[in-house]
Amino acid sequence: MRVKKFVGTTMHEAVAQMREEFGQDAVILDTRLTRQRGIWGFLGRKYVEVTAALDTKPTDRQTPSRPSEANRPSKGIPKAAHSKPAAAASLAPAASDESVVSMPAQLAWRLYQEALKMDKAGGGQPAEVSANGKAGESWPEEVANLQRRLVDNGVERKLASAIVQSVWQEMAGESVDMEKLVSRTKERVAAMIRCVPPWDLSNSKPKVAVLIGPTGVGKTTTLAKIAANYSLIAGADVGLITLDTYRIAATEQLRVYSQIIGIPLRVAGTAEEIEDALASWSGKDLILIDTAGSSPRDDERLGEMEAVLASIDGIERHLVFSATTGYRDLANVIRRFSEIGFDRLIATKLDETSCYGTLLTAYALARRPFSFLTDGQGVPECIRVAEAEHLSSLILGDA
Repeated sequence: MRVKKFVGTTMHEAVAQMREEFGQDAVILDTRLTRQRGIWGFLGRKYVEVTAALDTKPTDRQTPSRPSEANRPSKGIPKAAHSKPAAAASLAPAASDESVVSMPAQLAWRLYQEALKMDKAGGGQPAEVSANGKAGESWPEEVANLQRRLVDNGVERKLASAIVQSVWQEMAGESVDMEKLVSRTKERVAAMIRCVPPWDLSNSKPKVAVLIGPTGVGKTTTLAKIAANYSLIAGADVGLITLDTYRIAATEQLRVYSQIIGIPLRVAGTAEEIEDALASWSGKDLILIDTAGSSPRDDERLGEMEAVLASIDGIERHLVFSATTGYRDLANVIRRFSEIGFDRLIATKLDETSCYGTLLTAYALARRPFSFLTDGQGVPECIRVAEAEHLSSLILGDA
């Protein structure tokens, strides 16, 4: 493996050098903004340093048969972000999962809803289901262990029970095989979660997306990751808008990112300023909007955000939450931001936890598809397009 640092005045310049020498198979390991030493020790001009790696091991595959970056399930956002998504991968908000998931997955969701209704009515947990499908009998030890495994990995208990019940009900009459049980459960969880593909930027109008969420979940850094990938790797014309006028540091952080990536940034404090920015950028491919973090308890700030976002037509709203959030806090965040409205979920800080059941719990609470996952501070690395199979492996503790 070859590892080398590439230096440029902007990230575009450094990445161009990397692509020229390493080609399209290069992997960015790290990026940083630094300065050259000036006269008498004073700091000089800023420049961008990109550390990249290239796997030089020979492979059995012929070069023409390699999958393109658009189809390779890498950690970065696929290169072909301008291509139209497959017709089956709907970008419409998940108002109801009944029409997009398999019958077994619908069974799991139905069992979960029944458990919630029984809990509200004071009936407690639904009875477990035995191998012959009759209620009131105990699960085999392997099935009970699988339910505990899901709970230990952070899946809400009623949801874990519903998943295991649906799988075991489907396996009625079959011999108990832990490997088969886990495999079926992974398939079931993957079928229960919706994810959306990268944006289609081939339309004449720009795609406009805003990131909202509580404080401290990494919205600004996530926005920079998305912008860098679409600008540097996909070659899209990207613009940034920040509504975070509460914190000077947040605006400066995004300004630094915009300078490194080489894309424009506008600061907007009112709906009129947002409209002006959108009108002036009508020829761009993608416009990303950052917002100030809002506590679910801060009614005033949430009300201000709702009023501003309501004035923008055709905007896609992504709720950003940390994978480290506990169930009660997560439920409160999703409940409050649902009052504002959002279309997608972005999970951050996957590198700060080993229990990923929160991801499934968040989906169960929000019933909105995932768009991106992040697992570190690196820009443009440490982000990937959400995929149901990958999420399922994380939730089962296999990734």
